[in-house]
Parts: sequence; structure tokens; C-alpha cells
Amino acid sequence: MAVLKREILLILVLVLAIALLVRAMGFFKINVEQADAAKFVSEDLSVKHPNTDITILETKEFFNDNGGKYYEVKAKVTTGLYTPCPRRVHIYYNYPVQNFVPQPAEVITENCAACTEGTCILNYPEEAIIASHIFKGTGDVAAFLKEYPSAAPTARDLGGGWLVKWDSVSSPYFYEVKVDKDGVVLNVLRTNKEI
Repeated sequence: MAVLKREILLILVLVLAIALLVRAMGFFKINVEQADAAKFVSEDLSVKHPNTDITILETKEFFNDNGGKYYEVKAKVTTGLYTPCPRRVHIYYNYPVQNFVPQPAEVITENCAACTEGTCILNYPEEAIIASHIFKGTGDVAAFLKEYPSAAPTARDLGGGWLVKWDSVSSPYFYEVKVDKDGVVLNVLRTNKEI
């Protein structure tokens, strides 16, 4: 009889231990860490969008109806960053995946167009790169890009605007274009390289 009580007690302890283990595993599955979410999104985007520039822009913590923690991750995917017409898209993920569909991708630049609708505000370097050779007053830069198709841009945020430099290793000169955040070209400067 004592052996039977001991076996029943041992079985109850094992059942309790298993129940606690299952609950703990559920806790860790639901309450993921922010770094895990960013890593997952980066890896997934690298597979889905090879040869692109990927950056995690923002991670927000939320709780679902069951009290489980999840993250909404906003990522930037840029194709052709060092070309005259980079394409920038913001992609949203919910991690872990929830029962609802995340918001659709937000296209920032596409088809070499910047400021196509409404008020022109250049928030991103890809927009500034495009503006630096298609906006009014940038005809010399557009001609430079035709003459030197290997020219690559670098864009630097100046706070209230952008400085975009266009340079090619085969060119004896380069261009710098200053454009404000409202899309007004402030200055186009051609500079000869020192020999």
C-alpha cells in the first residue's frame, strides 16, 4: 500500500512538472525578445530580397487579446542604393505572427520618381538621390550621368536638406547637389578632381 501511494505521488509530481514545463515553454514562445524579432525579420528579408540594403527602422511592442507579447517590426529594403534610381520600400512584420495581416508594404520611391503626389518632402536619401538629377536645375547632373553611367551617388543628411555627391572613377570632375527637404534645388556645384 505504501509503495502504491509513493507511485501515485511520483506520478502526480511528474504530471505537475510536465504541466509547468509546458506552461514555461508557452511563456517563452509568446514573450519573445525584441532582438529575436529584429534578427528574424533581417534574415527573412535577406532571403526574400537578396542583394539589397536592409535596415530595421523601428520595433514596437504590443500585446494581443490573449496577453501574449509580439512586436511590429518596420524594415527598409532598398534596391540599387548606389544608382540614379534607387527603389525604397518599407515592409512591416508581426513577430511572432498574429492572427491578423500586417499592413501592406509602403513604397517610398519607385520608377525613378520622387515627390509624385502632394507636397514634396524629401525624408529619405533615396528621394534626395532621385531629386538630385531629375528636379528643375539639375540638367548638368543628368548629362553627367549619361556621359558617366558608372557614376554613383552618396547622400548626406544636412538636417534641413540633403547633399548628394555624384562621382565616377573615370570622370575628371564630380557634382554636388544641395536640395532642401521641401524639394527645392539650392545649389549644383561641379568640382574638378585634383590630379
